[in-house]
Amino acid sequence: MADSAKGDQSGLGGAGKYLAVASELPCTVVAMLFAGQIVGSSMWGLQGGTWGAIIGTVAGFILGAYGVYVTLGYFERMERDARVKQKYMPTPEEIAEDVLFSLDDEDPGGSTS
Repeated sequence: MADSAKGDQSGLGGAGKYLAVASELPCTVVAMLFAGQIVGSSMWGLQGGTWGAIIGTVAGFILGAYGVYVTLGYFERMERDARVKQKYMPTPEEIAEDVLFSLDDEDPGGSTS
């Protein structure tokens, strides 16, 4: 029971960040659509608003796709770096060093006098 719950959790554990990335593209498209429509209608009137919306949508798709690509690359790099952890390897001098423990200096009976 515990193993199956752990397996299910590990499968969905990283889904949140990918869900957030997946929502980035439509948000960028809609934001650029409205920005293109506002800029186009203010500069060229009603027909400019239509063309501004079309150009804004295309630009939003390109920027959103690029943003998703860069973000996923960042996530992949983070996961790869987390898997490859540096292990401590002592230097040859540390390996060959003689170690003196404090127990060697004390009296075995524990008396101080």
